[in-house]
Amino acid sequence: MDIEIYEEILFSYLFLRLPIIFFFSLAALGLEWMRSRLYQGRFYKPFLLNIILAWIPFLLSISAYILFLRSGFNETWTVLVLLAIWFVFFPNSVYLITEVHHFRDRFADDAKDPFWFDNIEILSIVGVGLLIGSHSLAIIHFLLRNHLTNALSWIAIISYVLLANFGIYIGRYLRFNSWDIVRNPINLFKQVINELSVYSKAKALVLYTFLFSFFIITFYLFVNLNIENLYTLGIRIQELQ
Repeated sequence: MDIEIYEEILFSYLFLRLPIIFFFSLAALGLEWMRSRLYQGRFYKPFLLNIILAWIPFLLSISAYILFLRSGFNETWTVLVLLAIWFVFFPNSVYLITEVHHFRDRFADDAKDPFWFDNIEILSIVGVGLLIGSHSLAIIHFLLRNHLTNALSWIAIISYVLLANFGIYIGRYLRFNSWDIVRNPINLFKQVINELSVYSKAKALVLYTFLFSFFIITFYLFVNLNIENLYTLGIRIQELQ
């Protein structure tokens, strides 16, 4: 792999899309604000918080990427610290997908807002989570490829997505968050053990982890293939020149 070409393509691909993802995030929040105004509902403030939290790992991965491009292996420890924080916070990005859980009550027959409006809003929030999560993964995947073989980098990415979705289930249904890993690890561990000790709950946790991981990785493959195709094209153009 020609790292210089790959860096240029990855930089162009991701950073040209950065403002689009940002405005799409604002649009998703705007739809929630419009719903509260047009149909006299309440603005669901956790959407705002969760979108902000979703952007944290994305910005961390971008910072690590830029630092790596500028200094190479001279700032290894700084990059590792950023990646360690990203490791903890990444589930916040794809956690947005689970926000559809809050729309269940809106589908009641006496709901003031139309069904089609909620459909658009749901798709927007899910889209934001998928775009932020998959592009953040693409950056980390590139950094891994500089240290691991292609096969090992894929194993690391898939394993981490499984772990992230395991964490999302704990966050959504056991009501823990990223800070509890440091702030309340003993209680967190006990609750997970209790969850796994009940067959029906353990089955739900496993199914959730694998099905959501399959969904996220499938979407990520499209992002990764786009980058790989551009890389192949870049190599071909360089050969022709």
